[in-house]
Amino acid sequence: MKRLTPHATNPVEQTLKHATHTATMLKLIAHPHRLMILSLLLESERNVSELVEALGIHQTAVSNHLAKMRSGGLINFTRYHRVLQYRITSPEARAILDTISTLCLNK
Repeated sequence: MKRLTPHATNPVEQTLKHATHTATMLKLIAHPHRLMILSLLLESERNVSELVEALGIHQTAVSNHLAKMRSGGLINFTRYHRVLQYRITSPEARAILDTISTLCLNK
């Protein structure tokens, strides 16, 4: 008789877990301003002032978007004195953005 362990997960549960993770990431990317921020971060690290200038939106809005993407694990920052340089840290997000850029953003 096969013993059930609480740590064992069936394939459906595992697939649902991956689907949930993917859906959460896509929701983070799907906002137009966040998509633009991520596109800029694909090119190079940027600070908030550079992003505000490139996007033409308020600093508060940029900071809120960055905080949301950071809490979602898409980006992170490096502190240089008082300046935070943001970069993409999620390989999955980078792959999705590369695909989106190729298909849609360069038209």
